[in-house]
Parts: sequence; structure tokens; C-alpha cells
Amino acid sequence: MSHYTATITKQSKNQSIGIGLKETDAGLTISSINSEGLLSQTCLKPGMKLLTINNIEVSGLSTKEAVQIMKDAEGKLALSAVDFVPADITFQVTVSRVRTDSGQINERVLATMKRDINNATPTLFMEAGVPSNTFSKIYTLIESELLPHAMALRSHETTYDREMQSYTGKQMVKGGLVGFGTESNHEKKVFQMVAQGAQLQRNVDLKATQVKDQINAMLAKYNIMATVALESRRLAKYSSKQKQSNTALDVVGIQFHAIPF
Repeated sequence: MSHYTATITKQSKNQSIGIGLKETDAGLTISSINSEGLLSQTCLKPGMKLLTINNIEVSGLSTKEAVQIMKDAEGKLALSAVDFVPADITFQVTVSRVRTDSGQINERVLATMKRDINNATPTLFMEAGVPSNTFSKIYTLIESELLPHAMALRSHETTYDREMQSYTGKQMVKGGLVGFGTESNHEKKVFQMVAQGAQLQRNVDLKATQVKDQINAMLAKYNIMATVALESRRLAKYSSKQKQSNTALDVVGIQFHAIPF
């Protein structure tokens, strides 16, 4: 793990040094470096974990407390930090739409992990003493067990959207009222897809819980807790009378938290 130290000189206590901090499970991390500030040409970069301010350890301090120490300093100000690798292991499931020369739109569901397994072991894991092969096992578990179910659900949702567009563009049943035994094949297909969509969503939820529990069993002795990572997605309104659109929560992987002693 690489350590970095930046030393600057403040002309007065009120002089801003141009650094932004945020509190994370791993401690204080640098959220921003002002391009016009005193730290702009130093080795410190956003994403690094702050360790000390003038040899004062910031572990356990709040953002407000750390900022106050920097404000009170006059003259020499030395900040030390370390590379910080986020612990969350998440993926992205998207739909690629390509229009062919004939005007037809081809859709394809793409699923990718947001981090390469060959990247450095997360800082949170290293500090807790988690072996690198344990991280690899956790990464592989998420990629092989959880990602395929999320991809299957998104693929089903994409197909359902296409069917609904076709369905609503036609009459539900040609001629007359809809009654028992008069449903069109298209209607039956849509109803079946709704039921299967609910089951696929349940599969994702169950698999996410199962994977999370397996990971927690691996990390229990390291005081790290795994939870399901969620990402919000705004849903289209289904009626002009609907006051506001709903939001869906998609399972996008696993996130990790240090358990306080």
C-alpha cells in the first residue's frame, strides 16, 4: 500500500488549502482537491484515505474536526494519505440498442463487473487482515452466483417491454367484449410474463440474500459485514392520473462495512 505526504505552507490561518473530505467506513477520505488550491500540485488525489495532519492521526475524527485542525494550522502543514481501494463489489446490467440498416432495432443485455478481479485487494480488507484469496473467492461468488440472475431478470424485463409495446398497439381481442375463453394469445403471453417477472425478481432477492450470508460467514472473524448493494431506478408512469412516478431498487452487488469494536 503506497503512502503519500504533501507539505505546504499556509500564509495565514484563514487561507483555504482547497481539500474536501468525507467520512466512510474506512475513515476520512479525500473527496476533492481544488485545482486552484495549495494542494493542487501535490501527490494527494481524490479517493485517498487521509492518515495524519501535522502528525496528528485523524482516525476516529469527524470531517468537521479534521477541517478545524487544518484551519488552525499556520505555516507548515503536512498531510499524509494512503491509496484507498473501495470494498464494494458491484456490477452493471444494461441494454444495448442498435438500429440495423433495415431500420430494425436489435437489443442485447450486457452484464459487466464494475471492478476487475485483478485490481488491488480493497483497503478495508487489507487493514482487517483478509487474505487476498478470500477476496477472490468473494468476487467470484458474486460474479458467478448473483450476476447471472440479475442479468436474467433484466433480459426478461426488456422482452416484456417489447411485448407490451406490441400489445398496446393492437386491440386486446378483435371484435366484442373480453370474456372467459376469449383472451388472445398475446394477452396470455403478457400475463405469463408478468408472473414470471415476479418469480425472477424473487430469484434475484433470494440469491442476493444467500450470497450475502455466505460472504458474512467468510468475513465474520475479520469484523467486516456484507450487505446487499442497491441502486435506484425511476419507473415510467403507468397513468396520467398517477401523481408521481415510482422508484425501483435493483440489486447491483455486495457492499462491505467495518463493524465497530
